[in-house]
Amino acid sequence: MNDGGLLGSLDQWVRQGWGRFLLLVAALTVAGSAVFVILTVVLTESGLLAEDSRFWHGDRPDWAGVVGFLLCVAGVALMGGSSWWLVRNGYYRRNARARVWGTASWARRRQLARQVRGTDARRDEDRPLLPVVARHLIDQPKFLPPLCGLALLEVGQAFLRWAPGFVLVAVFVVGLLAALAPLSFRSARQASAFLAEHADGYTFTEARAER
Repeated sequence: MNDGGLLGSLDQWVRQGWGRFLLLVAALTVAGSAVFVILTVVLTESGLLAEDSRFWHGDRPDWAGVVGFLLCVAGVALMGGSSWWLVRNGYYRRNARARVWGTASWARRRQLARQVRGTDARRDEDRPLLPVVARHLIDQPKFLPPLCGLALLEVGQAFLRWAPGFVLVAVFVVGLLAALAPLSFRSARQASAFLAEHADGYTFTEARAER
């Protein structure tokens, strides 16, 4: 049997960074669509999606409309500007094309990250990979500004709609960002300390990560 057949090519594509990314997007799209349909049915039956429902429609004061508009504009500008900055300065390309992340499983990535952070014992066979993982962790806070822009956009929507439904969505997004940001900065500090401590003793390479 030819190992270079369709199944072999598909397996190789999935193990690459873009293959995993596209599969993740497809999975999230399907899951999100299913959740949206279920929520739509449930909310319709409960009357929350009715035109006169106060859950999604509120009596917005004039000042809230102005504040909401400004926040939405600021959020879109921050999302677009920070995304352009990430691409322009090479951060997106460096992280997207890192073979350590493109070929390793999620469990393997977490294992390497824990070694860098010092929460797991460092294994000799992983020594060439840890500096690359550390650089990835150091770059993580740079990807927070687009999420901040999304949070501003959702808060602006809450002001524009002036309804409990949009407030809950904004609270969820802001809460998620508030939980991720400290973890991201802490990981970046630990990774910087790792590089400072082991700069002379580790070989910087992007060797293929073992599963």
